[in-house]
Parts: sequence; structure tokens; C-alpha cells
Amino acid sequence: MKKIALGLIGAGLLTAGGVIYAMHQGHGSYAEMHAAHHGGGHGRAGADHVHDEVNMPGLQGRDTTEQEVADLKTIFTQHQGIRRSVSPLFNGIVTTTESDDPALRDAIIGHVAMMVARLEAGRNPEVMIQSPTLDALFEVYDQIDTTTVATPTGVKVTQTSANPEVVALLQKHAGEVSDMSARGMQAVHERMMKNGH
Repeated sequence: MKKIALGLIGAGLLTAGGVIYAMHQGHGSYAEMHAAHHGGGHGRAGADHVHDEVNMPGLQGRDTTEQEVADLKTIFTQHQGIRRSVSPLFNGIVTTTESDDPALRDAIIGHVAMMVARLEAGRNPEVMIQSPTLDALFEVYDQIDTTTVATPTGVKVTQTSANPEVVALLQKHAGEVSDMSARGMQAVHERMMKNGH
């Protein structure tokens, strides 16, 4: 079972971030709060988007919404404003991802919330640039317990598993995300080249 402890961030309700599932505190699911914050559904990100560095088509996936892609664009284009810490546990990982910039913070929280909801449902977004490690995590989604807590400027996520192989995947993925947070698309391009893409 996954659980989420939601808090208040600045002026608004923890605006749904990726890896967030604090389900009930009288406000409905985290995904519902995220949708409400961003004005409801956004439909699918169409394949008709212009394929260039501005639109970053590699951020689109099998069924990603326009809002999910927009959050990823904000994260990648403004990654220098992200603060991230990672603490390994014997059975998992604790990550804290924050920003002092309200728009970037909102994108981080939104991304975490939607990724948590996807992981809970085993719904891999299959984003073009995502790592094989994330694909592997979606294959074992039912062996991962996640707790998400709002911080004053972002979100803290704890993910654990009783399976040591899943723990290793969680820790590897946390490192990949930290690298992307620090170096943006350069980290993605290097990883993809290393993997033969």
C-alpha cells in the first residue's frame, strides 16, 4: 500500500507533484488535486508537436498529457534551480527535491505526483528519453511502497521494497534523476549514447 502525507506549500495546496500519493485528507486523490490545480484534463500530447529543441519531443510518451510534458520541459530547461538530496536506506531510498522558484517548484511537485500515480497503477508513460531503469521499476511497481511528504519548497519521497533487486533499481534510478537534475539534457544524451540509442 502506498500512502501520502500532503501539506500546504506557500499559497496553494501541494500542487500535485510526481511521486506523490497521499490519498485522502478530505481533498480527494493527489492526481485529482493536481488536475484541479492545473485546470483539469489536458488531453494527450499529440505527435503533431514540432520536433525541435524548443518543443523537446523526446519528453512525450505513450499517453502523456500536455501538462506532464510541460512539467518536464520546465524541469529540464530550469534544472539549475533544483536542489536535490538522496539518502539510501537498507530497503530503499529517500529523496528530497526542492526549488525556490514557484513555477519550477510547481513543475517538480506536479511531476512527482503524476509519476507516483502512474507507478501505483503500473502505467508506464514510456517517455522517449526515459531510462531502462524506470522501465524496470514499472515492471515491479507492486513491490514498491511510497510515501510522499510536502516540504516548504518541494517534496520528500520515501520508496522502499522488501525485494533487494527492487531496492537496487530504486537507488540506481534516484542517482539517474539526480544527474539529470544537475546536468539537464546533457545527462540524458550521455546515458542514451551509452545505452546505444
